[in-house]
Amino acid sequence: MLLCLSDALKSDLISGKEILVDRGRGFHGQAGEGIIMPSTPSLKVVHKGATCPACTGPLQDAVTTTCGHTFCRLCLPLPAQMGSQPSSKVLLCPLCQEEEQPETMVAPVPLGPLGETYCEEHGEKIYFFCENDAEFLCVFCREGPSHQAHTVGFLDEAIQPYRDRLRSRLEALSGERDKIEDIKCQEDQKLQVLLTQIESKKQQVETAFERLQQELGDQRCFLLARLRELEQQIWKERDEYVTKVSEEVARLGAQVEELEEKCQQPAYELLQDVRVNQSRYEVKTFVSPEAISSDLIKKIRDIHRKILTLPEMMRTFSENLARHLETDSGAITLDPQTASRSLVLSEDRKSVRYTRQKRDLPDSPQRFNGLPAVLGSPGFSSGCHRWQVEVQLGDGGGCTLGVAAEDVRRKGEMGLSAKEGVWAVIISHQQCWASTAQGTDLPLSDIPRCVDITLDYEAGRLTLLDTDTQVPIFTFTTSFCSRVFPFFAVWKKGSCLTLKT
Repeated sequence: MLLCLSDALKSDLISGKEILVDRGRGFHGQAGEGIIMPSTPSLKVVHKGATCPACTGPLQDAVTTTCGHTFCRLCLPLPAQMGSQPSSKVLLCPLCQEEEQPETMVAPVPLGPLGETYCEEHGEKIYFFCENDAEFLCVFCREGPSHQAHTVGFLDEAIQPYRDRLRSRLEALSGERDKIEDIKCQEDQKLQVLLTQIESKKQQVETAFERLQQELGDQRCFLLARLRELEQQIWKERDEYVTKVSEEVARLGAQVEELEEKCQQPAYELLQDVRVNQSRYEVKTFVSPEAISSDLIKKIRDIHRKILTLPEMMRTFSENLARHLETDSGAITLDPQTASRSLVLSEDRKSVRYTRQKRDLPDSPQRFNGLPAVLGSPGFSSGCHRWQVEVQLGDGGGCTLGVAAEDVRRKGEMGLSAKEGVWAVIISHQQCWASTAQGTDLPLSDIPRCVDITLDYEAGRLTLLDTDTQVPIFTFTTSFCSRVFPFFAVWKKGSCLTLKT
């Protein structure tokens, strides 16, 4: 007899009503119906688009026989349709024509809508999930001995913790992705700013060299014009000189011819006007005019001196330009290990200000404790280096800018002198001076707002100049014998120094 699981019984199974299982025969419920179960321990999935082998059309209300073939319910011939008695005749599979007794034939199992998953062992729809074995279970699998002691729940309930964990992980990953995207956006903005700055600097370089080229061209034209002017003046004075000399030569020539004729005259004629002839043909000293005037010679010498030094000036300019462009200027910071307790350094170690209240800092051999000073980092023992310092002085305040030797005195009273290992300029509202051996007063009319400091270690040259006006403040010339460090000192409230990048 062909039997299917009743809708009422399925409802009871899903709702959790008590179900009695006959371990030997089958399943018993409220209706007392028995079912012969197939033995294949697997799942069978019928997908959308599957066709019936009997009618070759889409499966409608599909059922499966014991031989494993699936048909539409209406395409499976019942015993009555075959002209036999249900109690005595056998059923034939329309596809393989296998003969089986009704009592040994598996009841066709409804597969439900296409695409749903069914248990191939029992032919029932999957409702449960075993968390211990991570297996899908039908109602019969759930009551089987292998899952009695396991944690089994409905699919919707069992999947929820997994969904929650996936959602939690999804949220974490989404947050991490958003965070990375934000960082990427910020870095892209920084890169864009840097690219914009680079483009601006390229334009500045182009403008600077175009201006330099224009100025050099103007000076070249000026010098050539000046030389052409002198050349024309030389030719003019030469023509004047030649004209004067030629006139004198012609006059003397005429007199020579006249005298030659007189010499051929008879004595009587010659003696008649001897007095006149003597006074007329007396030799006069000819004063030769200057071929080139002294004023023109002075001008020629002046332009000569200017042109003579021009190659040296151009070479010096070229060397200074190359040194300036090759100078390392990007890595100077303030060393907190050397800072006096009267100084406060910024977090980025680019700025230092004076404070009246001394800070509680551990003492060390590197720290200044007499002068409110701090060294820059790193130190230098070769090469060309440049750094720029913004100066802000409070009322009555001052600052010191330069370099100091590695072994400079850091404890107690110290002298600001090249003899003490400090090459620096001291700037205040009262006076400005350079720390040479005897000290050199500097006539600065205004306190510079920003100072450029350039160190050429091999050349032994330290130059400080006003950044805004490009006017040199002072240049030290010495021979460095050890490593030197950027040196800064600042005093009085409101005074501050800031390293510019």
